[in-house]
Amino acid sequence: MDSLKKILESTGLPAQRGVYTGRKKPAAYFTFLRLLKGAAVSADDEESSGRELYRVTLICKGDFEEHLAKALEVMKAAGYYINSVDAESYETETGYWLVPITIEILKE
Repeated sequence: MDSLKKILESTGLPAQRGVYTGRKKPAAYFTFLRLLKGAAVSADDEESSGRELYRVTLICKGDFEEHLAKALEVMKAAGYYINSVDAESYETETGYWLVPITIEILKE
């Protein structure tokens, strides 16, 4: 399975875990953080399959709808469940829209 970073970058936008640290911030990019890693199913006190929950944030100047649609498409194709696209916000100081997305992957 490809890494989440690689999957997000297949949209044509850069992605970085945590905080974007590039010298010059692009007009649109992703950040992501793992929120939870644990057992999805246990049998005989052993984890038989796990799950990981991530918060992906699309950060974009201007209209972000095309980037959002592409991101959802590639994550679904990679086997991630889209749990929610949460409330978008706008940073007046930077001019960026922030669009948080909560995703989950089940691993056997």
